Amino acid sequence: MEELMGLLLGTLNLFYPLLIASVSLFIYALIKQSWGLMLISAIFLYPDVWYFSGSPRFPWAIFVPLIHVILAILLYLKKNKIFY
Repeated sequence: MEELMGLLLGTLNLFYPLLIASVSLFIYALIKQSWGLMLISAIFLYPDVWYFSGSPRFPWAIFVPLIHVILAILLYLKKNKIFY
């Protein structure tokens, strides 16, 4: 796993592009109420929060994509009229 993250964040320098894409998709998914885009946003955010979770100051950062996943579930349930 560390080799993959090292490739994404170190060699390819995708730290900021993934962060910007994740935040942009998060906002767009909230506007469009799309659960699929919300999940893609969580996937894009994962390498960045994995990097931050290695820091002693931010061990909880690994749980941030769970916010995206929970919102995706709520949007899915709302869209299918199961919830709300």
